[in-house]
Amino acid sequence: FGRMKRQNRQGPDVLGPLAPLRRYESAEVADALETNEVVVVDTRGQDEVHAGTVPGSLNIPGVDKAASFGAWVYDPESEDTPLVVLAEDVEMAEALRDHLLRVGIDTVTGYTTGLEGLPMTTPEMIGPDELDAFDAAMVLDVRNKTEHSEGHIPGSEQLSGGRLLWNLDRLPTDGPIVTYCQSGVRNSVAASALRRAGYHVVELEGSYAAWSERTLVSA
Repeated sequence: FGRMKRQNRQGPDVLGPLAPLRRYESAEVADALETNEVVVVDTRGQDEVHAGTVPGSLNIPGVDKAASFGAWVYDPESEDTPLVVLAEDVEMAEALRDHLLRVGIDTVTGYTTGLEGLPMTTPEMIGPDELDAFDAAMVLDVRNKTEHSEGHIPGSEQLSGGRLLWNLDRLPTDGPIVTYCQSGVRNSVAASALRRAGYHVVELEGSYAAWSERTLVSA
């Protein structure tokens, strides 16, 4: 947050003319991923991401909230790893870059139009019915404090998704963390950042909404 605070006091950093975004072929992205030279930004929705995504990718679904979610998953104060965004065309890629620039993320170097030919992984999920028997090191609510106070899974800890990267010392490193939000969108974003940071994350399928419905049905 340091960079953003300085920008609030002094205004945003002045950038020169932006370089044209490069379209990367899958083979180029795959090679760069092997040497950790780039990070893929998966811009799809949670359902598509949960069906398969690039290992270590960051989930920033769509353009509209790219600035907000980008600030959740990437800290420009601590790294400058180039970002390659998944976009249908250069116009979408440029729009994503413009939104990320608003929060100080100026490392978008290019885009790719598909994930074919890239290494893929399936994010680990758990159903609400499985949660009670699951040996979690922590159940983590990534909603805000107000949402948590209005109702939450018993025993869960609250840490807003936008604060995760700056409070990793509050998270266990010796077991799986089950994460949830209200419906799963924010959870998918937050989980991608934690996985990239090296945590064993298991997302609660359907998040709090599904858990609540299951609890009401079984009551």
